[in-house]
Amino acid sequence: MTTVVSQAIRDSGTAGYPRALPMTDALSPAQALAYLRTLSADIRDAAVLGADGALLAGPEALAEPARALLAAAPEADDVEVATALGSVFAARSDTHALVLVCGRLALPALVRFDLRMVLGDLAGVRSDVA
Repeated sequence: MTTVVSQAIRDSGTAGYPRALPMTDALSPAQALAYLRTLSADIRDAAVLGADGALLAGPEALAEPARALLAAAPEADDVEVATALGSVFAARSDTHALVLVCGRLALPALVRFDLRMVLGDLAGVRSDVA
């Protein structure tokens, strides 16, 4: 039955998945932010920047503070700033940077781990974690 149905769809001229387009495991910037929000209830705000500092996802109001934070530590792969109200975490790769504004109860080691994993997901390269 499946073969008959798929052949009928093909023969009807209905466009299916264009096989010429390669599939990728990479998350889009918006998907990356949505995924991060599922990992922690402590995330108050988040942004994805491109390597050039362009805002790819997240609120415009967070873009400039995110750029400033990353510029303050140009050699660091990740940054954490803690205040009495919460923490800000940032991590970057060659192609993207992620910045999270979190509440006081966020677990720093876990947030930094999640940022590293999602950076890999943005690039379509997931590290196997045991």
